Amino acid sequence: MGSITGSRIRQAINAIALTTGVFIAVSAAAETPSPPPTAAVLPDLSAKLQTTLIDPNGHRSLSTVHIFRSGQSVRYEHTDSDPPEVWIMDFKEMKEYRIYAGDKIYFETPISIRLSLKAQREGLIPKEVHPELIETRIPLREDPIEGHPCDIVLLVRSIKDRKDLGTDYTLLWEARDLDRQPLRIAYYEPSSTLAVIDLQAVQAGPVDPGLLQPPSGFASMSPY
Repeated sequence: MGSITGSRIRQAINAIALTTGVFIAVSAAAETPSPPPTAAVLPDLSAKLQTTLIDPNGHRSLSTVHIFRSGQSVRYEHTDSDPPEVWIMDFKEMKEYRIYAGDKIYFETPISIRLSLKAQREGLIPKEVHPELIETRIPLREDPIEGHPCDIVLLVRSIKDRKDLGTDYTLLWEARDLDRQPLRIAYYEPSSTLAVIDLQAVQAGPVDPGLLQPPSGFASMSPY
């Protein structure tokens, strides 16, 4: 990754920092020994998941959902709807379940690879190892979130022998007391929209397995 210059690193950090409000000084010799990478197994937890999208014109959209996560399964509870919508994403089996409690039914559909990669980038499920993916982790500074000691890390990624695909940059706030679970992630989507993902009010601990599968007695209305 010798082609990652200090100037390019600063440009990437500043572009994200201008919108997230996080201003970080980084030297040209920023590729120094970094904290250990995000754990292969992330802790079971429940949390409020807030996603902020900011388009190139500065327009913001905000969405909030409550999640339960264990292993490679995530339950999303959309409490702002009536009745609440529940989605269960099983990234191991690559299946999505949308549950409608009022009608006692659920729909099962496949999860796309793109959605799985997005969940990995946003720290919702453990990352898969891809030999062709080159990653450089650049530690920036400490920044606690809700009492959790966090390290801000710039993750720089590119595909081996594919300079034409470019390089992407992600800022992660990794909690040292939660097995390096990212509590905030910021990155630019291909559309130049900035995505900022925050995990708030995190409660680490066992998750009821029953929350991560369709309820017993519900009818499957799968279209396939």
